[in-house]
Amino acid sequence: MSAAELLLVEQRAGDGDGDAAHWILEGGRILPGVDDNRRMEELRRGMQRHSGVRASGADADSEDVEQTLSVLHEPDYLEALGEVSAEPVVIPELTPPGLPPDIPVCAGLVEAAREGVRTAITAAERLAAGAPFTYALCRPPGHHAGPGWFAGYCYLNTAAAAVQTLHEAGVRPVGILDIDLHYPNGTAAIVETMADTRLHSLHASPVTNVAAGTVAPSSEREVVVEFAGSPEASAYLDALALSVEALAESSAALVVSLGYDIVAGDPHGCWGFAPEIFTEIGRLLAASGRPICVIQEGGYALDSLAECSFSFVSGLLDGAAA
Repeated sequence: MSAAELLLVEQRAGDGDGDAAHWILEGGRILPGVDDNRRMEELRRGMQRHSGVRASGADADSEDVEQTLSVLHEPDYLEALGEVSAEPVVIPELTPPGLPPDIPVCAGLVEAAREGVRTAITAAERLAAGAPFTYALCRPPGHHAGPGWFAGYCYLNTAAAAVQTLHEAGVRPVGILDIDLHYPNGTAAIVETMADTRLHSLHASPVTNVAAGTVAPSSEREVVVEFAGSPEASAYLDALALSVEALAESSAALVVSLGYDIVAGDPHGCWGFAPEIFTEIGRLLAASGRPICVIQEGGYALDSLAECSFSFVSGLLDGAAA
C-alpha cells in the first residue's frame, strides 16, 4: 500500500495575549489559564516530524462559518458573544445548567473560537472532498460549548461544526469519538438534536463539568464509557477498540475529538498514560477503514505535546499504510 497522508489544517494566527485563556475555576480553586497558542506550536512541531503530514491553511468562507454556527448555537447566545469587549467578563447566564461559571470570556477569545470553527469546517470540507485523514489544529477547544453556554475553555463547538459540514456535503451518517479526558457535555447536547450522528465518549469519572457529578447518555445515539481512577493502557485501548468498531460499522466518516490531557503530568489531567498511548490510538483509528476528521480538544502539558502529536500521526499513518 502507498504511504498514507494527513492534511493538517492550521488555524489562522491570533493576536497573542488577547486570545489566551485568563483563568479557570477547577475543584473550587481559580487556576491560571493554560490554553494559549503555545499549545498549537508544540502540536504542530510534533506532527511535522512525520513525512506524511501536509500543512494547509484554514480557508472556509466566513458566511459558511456564520451559517454553521447559526445551526449549532442559539441566536441569543451568539449575539451575547458578539457583544463582549476586550476585557474578560464572567456571564453567569451563559453557564451550563446547574454549574457555576468557570471561565471568563473576551472578544479575543471569541474571535479565536470563530477561527477554530473555520479550521474545523475546512478540515471537514477537505475530508468530504476525498482526503482520507484531516486534522483541524485549532483552539480554544470546543466540546464543552453547548447550544447556549460556554465552559471549560470552550466557547463554540468545533466538533459539531465538522459534523454539520459533513452532513451538508452529503456524508452521512457520522460518528463522533471523543477521547478527551473530560465528558463532552456541549457536544452531547448538540448531537441530541442532530440526525444521522452518533457519539461515543471515553472519559474520567467523576467529572467536574456536569451538575450531578454523573453522566447519562442524552439519547440512544450516545454511548458513555467512564473510567474511575487512572486506567491501565490495555483496558483503555480495549474499550476504545470496541467504540471505534461500533462507530465504523454505523458511520460513513468519523470525527475524532482528540484531547491529549490523558497523559501523565497534564495540568488539567489525572491519568498516567505515556505519550506513546497515542500511537496505539492512531492505529486503532486507521484500522477502522473510515475517513477521519480530527478536531483538537484539550491537552496542556507543553513539554509532552509534541511527542503526543507525533505518536498519534505515526500510529494513524503508519497503520493506514501497513
